[in-house]
Amino acid sequence: MQKVKENRLLELALRRRSVRRYTSEHIDDGIIDEIMKTALTAPCSFGHRPVEFVVVRDSKTIRDIADCKSLGGYQIIGADAVIVIMVKLDRGEFWIEDGAIASSYILLAAEQYELGACWVHIRNRTGRKKTSDEEIRSLLGVPDGYAVLNLIALGGKGELKRPYTEEDFDKAKIHYNHY
Repeated sequence: MQKVKENRLLELALRRRSVRRYTSEHIDDGIIDEIMKTALTAPCSFGHRPVEFVVVRDSKTIRDIADCKSLGGYQIIGADAVIVIMVKLDRGEFWIEDGAIASSYILLAAEQYELGACWVHIRNRTGRKKTSDEEIRSLLGVPDGYAVLNLIALGGKGELKRPYTEEDFDKAKIHYNHY
């Protein structure tokens, strides 16, 4: 018989909040590696594994990526690492979902290491001269056939936000068997 037990994933999800300011703390390469291994376990449509990543640690390149988005790119400036989530487009129609699931895994893995993290949307966003996607792919040398879905900035938490609590749950949004 199944019993309710400690829900470590819920504990991470309660603490995980978008952080847009970062400390100067350097994230150990081993932690980045663990976060990326977690991302590689994310499920994907038909098992095609179309999601790929570019981990950017160079602060100038991070600023250059920020400039590829006409509005909202500033959120990555100051981060110690930025993960560019991109998907190979020849593997089916579910590329957005595949990239989003992998991104969610990264966000939760970052919280496990008590890192600040923020999703920055790129798909269908305007860059300085082209789309944000085109500008980022050009900057990073990403070959044709890929699309950049989003970025995830990682760094020491430069702002603290209260965790969610049970009182924040809107259980009216949960429906069983019918609406």
